[in-house]
Amino acid sequence: MRSNRVKERIGINAVSAIVEIAWESGWQEYSASNDDAIDGVILLRRGTVRPTDTGGIVFVQVKCGSNGYRQDQQQYPNHIGIALGNEYIKNHRPRWKKVPGPAVLIFVDDASNPMSPPAWWINLKEDAAFSPTNAGMILIPKHQRFSHHSKGDFHRLCGASVYDRQLESFTLNRSETVIPHLGKNESIREDAWGFYKRWRADVPSCNNPKLGPILVNRVGWKHITRKGRLPERILQSWTLLGAAKKIIASSDKIIRLGRTKTTSFPDGNTLIEDYLGLRAIIFFPYRHHSSVQVVLKRSRLICPHNMTDEREKIWFYSVYEFRRGLLPNS
Repeated sequence: MRSNRVKERIGINAVSAIVEIAWESGWQEYSASNDDAIDGVILLRRGTVRPTDTGGIVFVQVKCGSNGYRQDQQQYPNHIGIALGNEYIKNHRPRWKKVPGPAVLIFVDDASNPMSPPAWWINLKEDAAFSPTNAGMILIPKHQRFSHHSKGDFHRLCGASVYDRQLESFTLNRSETVIPHLGKNESIREDAWGFYKRWRADVPSCNNPKLGPILVNRVGWKHITRKGRLPERILQSWTLLGAAKKIIASSDKIIRLGRTKTTSFPDGNTLIEDYLGLRAIIFFPYRHHSSVQVVLKRSRLICPHNMTDEREKIWFYSVYEFRRGLLPNS
């Protein structure tokens, strides 16, 4: 039987390996003398080539030992039971609740493979983590594995505000927005189309600082107003045209959206089609601010006989709101 010290090290090593290698994020272990129900913190990062901090911090309690902590319960067949004891949970639960961020328990099962043990996680700020029939038991859903694919779950634990703090913010005045003219013969569609035509004629505003010229033409308009799209979604896109114009002309933070489609032709040429996103916090003159995403459609034709001849076109494709009311520094 392994000593508690060895088990603790197996657990910490398993967690740090997932976080630092698989997630390319940061792991900061707390010393035993400072361990107040928390063994360490995860510092979340995005990206692979040059990972950047998101500001998301998750506080972690690590437990390791199948023959010490794991006590699965027959009445909860879909859960792993972690027996911590009534007094332990009673004393530590208030500490988990007060940490300034998500608090999770990661259980590492060292029985089958101590060199690469499986692990599971549970959010300690949720009541569902605690057994309703045993005050000393933590219940972890068996599907909630702690591995390379659970990084997204931890980003979601930290919430949208963490991501929004990284976004650029822009302020619009009334002249930069689509404001409908109210009247018997007025039409919001005509107001939006008029704004769109003025935008596409304003060449400097159709030039992105990183991507270069963006085509603002009927490709985007047809996509926004396409048949079958909900009327409220069309209306939202119309009212966000001013935000799209501002973001395209100002933002150089590019993100990739979805998968890339590649088509090869008999002459050896290759067509690569993908979608790009620009996202920012927009402050409107007449309502609450919101997180807005612009979608761009990109097409690149690569000619193998002349590798310098890459023909690229990028269209404004759509614009929509992610959410409202989240301050960049909140």
